[in-house]
Amino acid sequence: MDRETLVHPSIAETPPDFLTARELEALLKIDRKTIYGYVQQGLIPYVRIQSNVRFRRTEINDWIEERSYRPRLMSRRAGERKAQ
Repeated sequence: MDRETLVHPSIAETPPDFLTARELEALLKIDRKTIYGYVQQGLIPYVRIQSNVRFRRTEINDWIEERSYRPRLMSRRAGERKAQ
């Protein structure tokens, strides 16, 4: 039996880009202890492979996007009132 038959088809086509906690630390500029704290609290998406914790880059990007703040543009009327 070859490797392809043992791996789920979606994984065989495009293997996920996994990050270690150290790589995630560099990417997010957050201390590894904080990252592991997020894991313990269930605040960040992760994959546990036996005793190892890994992070899918796509899930981390989605996680960041969900938590990104984008200010609303001020309406013209609100701007006019402040200018007066």
